Formats: sequence, C-alpha cells, structure tokens
Amino acid sequence: MKCKRILLVFWILLFFSAYSSAQSTLIQDISSEISKSQLKNKVKKKGNDFYENIRKQLIDMDSLNFLSYRDTVFFLETFEYETGITHGMIWNKHKSLAYQYFHNKFNFNGPSLFDKKTVGLVEMWNIEKIKSYGEESKLISPSLYFASRAIIKQKEISVDCIAFNEFYLSQ
Repeated sequence: MKCKRILLVFWILLFFSAYSSAQSTLIQDISSEISKSQLKNKVKKKGNDFYENIRKQLIDMDSLNFLSYRDTVFFLETFEYETGITHGMIWNKHKSLAYQYFHNKFNFNGPSLFDKKTVGLVEMWNIEKIKSYGEESKLISPSLYFASRAIIKQKEISVDCIAFNEFYLSQ
C-alpha cells in the first residue's frame, strides 16, 4: 500500500513537472514570435530585444503561468526615458499581470501605467483607431508603446504587433 502511494505521488509530480515545462516552452515560443514579428514588420529595429529579455525573466519567475494552449494573450510594453523604468502588462481574459522593471528588479505592486481605454483598444485589436489616436496625440513627449497579440491554438501561435505613440483619452 505504501509503495502505491509513493508511486502515485511520483506520477503526480512527474505530470506537473512536465506540464510546467511545456507551459514554460509555450511562453518562450510566444515571446520569441513577438520579437520575430516586430523585426519582420519593422515595428522594432535589429539588435538586442530588451523586452524579450524582460519577458524571459518573467518566465523564469513563473509569473506567466496563467497562459494556456487555447488562448489569446495581449502584451503592452514601454520604456520611460525620463525615469529609466520599463512598464509592461500581459493579460488574457482570465488574468492580467502589470509590472515595472528598473535596475534588474520587478515591482508588481504599483498601478499600471496603461489606462483602461488603451488596454481596451488593444484587447479589441482596433489597429486603425490605435494608430489614429497615437498620431493625433497632444502629449508633448509621448512614449512609444509596443502592443502585441498572440493567438494560441494548440501548438500554433499567431502573432500581430504594433507600435504607437502614447495618447490620452479623457475618461
């Protein structure tokens, strides 16, 4: 009887270990596809992908374990030159993760830099409206935002990316 319990515990641990590894691989694949799409579509220029490095750190911390194989995931990322802080938000229909990254440290407790209307437009993936608002931005020195959408169907990952100027919409 004791041997059966040990065997059961072993199989459960093996299952969760395999699931966690597969999920980590999925998230790494999504991050890599985002970087490739941004370079291919000239959303970003060649060179080190600063945001991909941050996403890899989030993966290593197991902070993105809420993503699944049948999901649509959204990413918003920006860097504030004045403060040196990187802001990001990653979400699906079930959960979101907002973070600030500064000097190789994450802060998950602060408010999200991204307002609800911007997040809503990204979630609807209304590119024309996003670009239009970004081009019409009245902000003196708007930050450049990078938005990505990853549609995951089993092992297929489809990624779309856009860069736009920060804008303010009155509530």
